[in-house]
Amino acid sequence: MRLGGHARVLSLIAVSSVVFGVAVAGAVVAYAAAANTVVATIPVGAGPQFIAVAPDGRHAYVVAGGNTVKVIDTSTNTVSATITGFSTPVGIAVTPDGQYAYVSNYGSFGAGNTVSEVRLSDNTITDLIVTGLGSAGPTALAVTPDGAKVYVTNTSGGSVAVIQRTNFNSVVILTGFNAPKGLAITPDGQYVYVSEFNSNSVKVIQNSNAPSVVATVSLGAGTGPVGVTVTPNGQFVYVANDLGDSVSVIRTSNNTVVGSPISIPSGVPLGIAATPDGQSILVALNGLSGVGVISTATNTLASTIGSVGTSPYSIAVSSSGQYAYVTNQGSNSVAVINLLSEVFGPSAPMQAYGRGVGGACTSGAPSWADWPGIASLHDLGWGASWAKWPSNGTGGYVCVRQPYYTSAGTWSVQ
Repeated sequence: MRLGGHARVLSLIAVSSVVFGVAVAGAVVAYAAAANTVVATIPVGAGPQFIAVAPDGRHAYVVAGGNTVKVIDTSTNTVSATITGFSTPVGIAVTPDGQYAYVSNYGSFGAGNTVSEVRLSDNTITDLIVTGLGSAGPTALAVTPDGAKVYVTNTSGGSVAVIQRTNFNSVVILTGFNAPKGLAITPDGQYVYVSEFNSNSVKVIQNSNAPSVVATVSLGAGTGPVGVTVTPNGQFVYVANDLGDSVSVIRTSNNTVVGSPISIPSGVPLGIAATPDGQSILVALNGLSGVGVISTATNTLASTIGSVGTSPYSIAVSSSGQYAYVTNQGSNSVAVINLLSEVFGPSAPMQAYGRGVGGACTSGAPSWADWPGIASLHDLGWGASWAKWPSNGTGGYVCVRQPYYTSAGTWSVQ
């Protein structure tokens, strides 16, 4: 049976036995939360900025008050650690392997105009990278899918910094931007889309050994673009227009605007994110204390999730598509939104198999983990843990996951 509450992976430290079988149990309601419902509110400190979720979904990292980054344990929806040593931090991005985070330091003194590299295994700052001098003002960040580069918008300096992780974090500066705010990278890693607040446009950077601007897309006067996201199929870019109370859509095949902007009256859209299934675009509506849900099928505002908190700013979605995390600058909190509803259907026992000390859980699941409808998820959703049952009850390292049945009538894993 699927875990209740917000738990994602069961801690096996105190578990004396784990069911190995794959028989499907009877129909039960395993999780009662409706779709698009706020299920938790987490205090994180004054004026939270950007937020990022680790690829495995176990932690979210939010830039918060006191020049810190708060680490949220997503299984309990509580702050489990605080990372210090930043200078007016704003943006954050996590590498695809989940081993490092990069945090932009906007401050102009001391460690300002830099990006901090943070090792997430022990939450330690391992490098301080200068991304621009004078009035650089680094803000948003994005990591390429191969993890080789980190792109950073220098809003005050009118430039984009490219941190080359494979070359000792050396930096290349691209100039000629007009107050760059947000950015997003296509899933194939070939292009970077950068919003220009002051020129009401989006510049397109070709990601290569020598990155360069290859196109500029005008969004129209008075739009003031900020947040940027790309659909999982890489075909469309959605841009949140702060001043225009709207969202623009760009077709990536020819870098042209699709139709008219999607109007959100009095919305003040800022942060924006696509769901992993590509069906929805979520927008933090700073002016409405809510999150807008845009249907990518119709490019219309399908619904608004209210009561997320005061002045929502940034939004991130877990890789499973189950949860969205929204920073609220006015209420100093992070709202957790359950995006997926579930209905009556088959439930399944938690699965577990042994692993070696320090072994990964990204591959190697045994064949018994599959049954009709779940075989395609063979290596997905496994998390490292420890249990008492291995080695004749003396304990050992295991990989665990919890299958569950969705409202779409398919199997998934937490």
